[in-house]
Amino acid sequence: MIRTVVLALTFTLVGLSSAFAQEGAPDPQFDIVVTGVRPEQIQAFVEQVSIAPPSVDQIARWDDDICISAAGLGAEQSQTVVDRISSRAQAVGLRPGRAGCRPNVFVFFASDGSGFAGGLLEQRRSLFAYYHEENIATLGQEALTSFVETPRPVRWWHVVQTRGADGDRLGSESARSEAPPPPDTMTAVPDGFSGVQSVRSQGTRVRSVERQDFNRVIIIVDAQLAEGYPLDSIADYVAMVTLAQIDPQAQIREFPTILNLFNEDLENTSFEMTNWDAAYLNGLYRSERNAASMTQQVRDISRRMSN
Repeated sequence: MIRTVVLALTFTLVGLSSAFAQEGAPDPQFDIVVTGVRPEQIQAFVEQVSIAPPSVDQIARWDDDICISAAGLGAEQSQTVVDRISSRAQAVGLRPGRAGCRPNVFVFFASDGSGFAGGLLEQRRSLFAYYHEENIATLGQEALTSFVETPRPVRWWHVVQTRGADGDRLGSESARSEAPPPPDTMTAVPDGFSGVQSVRSQGTRVRSVERQDFNRVIIIVDAQLAEGYPLDSIADYVAMVTLAQIDPQAQIREFPTILNLFNEDLENTSFEMTNWDAAYLNGLYRSERNAASMTQQVRDISRRMSN
């Protein structure tokens, strides 16, 4: 099993094991497409859920490796969350939890999501890329305020890193090559940069010389707002917002997606990732990495979802 990394914070995480029901192991099937619907419906879904930092015009994704940590639950339930996200990640070709990996996906279960988010931001601002980092982008200050203050069962914050089209790091000694150390081990580490990377110009109207990779993701589950939902369902929801940067304001009630998990219409709620979710992730992780624009990526993902 993928090793669970449980973080010890300087403020208290309440044990929340009894708040969630636990079900069986996932059986992801990501190599699928959405059929029986019009292409414009599929594109409308992709346009709704996809978002990118305003300073870049590309949709980000993970490259190869992700390392997941879970805190706030008992060891067994934390492992369930890590394993389920890891399984979903493997299904799109990622390699989660390699030996000695350094966490870049931080999943926190907290009794008060907003209070916890505010405390985490106050104590670990660098984790959120609050300060300027070269070639690092987020959705910005207004979105960060919404992340902290808006009550949600699950909230997420992505930090994106611009790389060369071939994956080379860009920038100078001031840029970070990895996520900051976990909150319990905030110590200075070498950045690993040895100077500005040289990039061959290959930019065209259909391709960019750059691409966007996730550098780190912070996810907070509010135990009070998510109470009573199956832990596997919550883990699938968390997996979806881990593997893709989903717009928190997306209007997706008309679409069959795990992102509707916490809507009040339980009759039409899915408690696991759906074909739409699987097809979206499949399209994202097989689309052109260095597309010339986000619009081009949306079209590419939409086409792959329906082909």
